[in-house]
Amino acid sequence: MKSPVALNLDLIVTIVDGGNGHDVIHFAKEVGATGGTILHGRGAGIHDTGKFLGLEIEPEKDVVLVLVPSSLTNVVLSSIGEGIEISKPGNGIIFTIDVSKVMGISKIQDYCQVVDLEDLLENDK
Repeated sequence: MKSPVALNLDLIVTIVDGGNGHDVIHFAKEVGATGGTILHGRGAGIHDTGKFLGLEIEPEKDVVLVLVPSSLTNVVLSSIGEGIEISKPGNGIIFTIDVSKVMGISKIQDYCQVVDLEDLLENDK
């Protein structure tokens, strides 16, 4: 395959307080995820409001992106949720996004279904 494309993946997005993103990746890797990406942002939720000396406080957040085969989604979601105690208010939020096609993953052959990009292009004709 010249240009492998992985199919049927899920993106697990977790938003937690700044500095906790590495914990999220740890819990995901414990059950089979290969890694993740941590983006930094600022919170604006109901648990993020506050003032200090009259100045608005905008707490830093880690946005963690973990891409997994759909067969691993539930177990990774559960591991992260339990690990960061997601059911406690203010501990973060987790959601998933269906991802139909992905290119550029190392070890792409390890994913559930892989096709060549040229085959996908031919089917579009």
